[in-house]
Amino acid sequence: MSINKYELMENFKKRCRDERYKVTPQRIIIYRELLDSKDHPDVETLYKRVRNIFPNISFDTVYRTLSFFHRIGVADIIDGLCPTRRYEGNTKKHFHYLCLNCNRIIDFDHIPFDYKVPEEIKRQFDVKNVRIVFEGTCKECKPDLLPA
Repeated sequence: MSINKYELMENFKKRCRDERYKVTPQRIIIYRELLDSKDHPDVETLYKRVRNIFPNISFDTVYRTLSFFHRIGVADIIDGLCPTRRYEGNTKKHFHYLCLNCNRIIDFDHIPFDYKVPEEIKRQFDVKNVRIVFEGTCKECKPDLLPA
């Protein structure tokens, strides 16, 4: 899955301005770290990474900023798969694979799934999101699996 980080960063700045929020150095660093993360970090993990770059940043700032990112649509919350709420900067439609052994979350695309909500469901509910999650054991936890 190819993510153009420059375009995502520009979109992030535009979304902040559209919502009449400043594009602060803290927000830029937190967003950049989120985009660079392949492990769908929780708040504490991201806080530790950001603190290496911005030592005086508080945990609360990172927490509130991630909630802000989700509210303006530049980050997704991955909730309910692991013991802690996790975040990702990739908001494009894709799937997740959760390793039940190590709790790793792996992104992947698979064209045959179309994310279409059945008409019966649309009539009964106001669907905001469709999530497809595959669960099992990743190749790092079960090395005898064939390579991709």
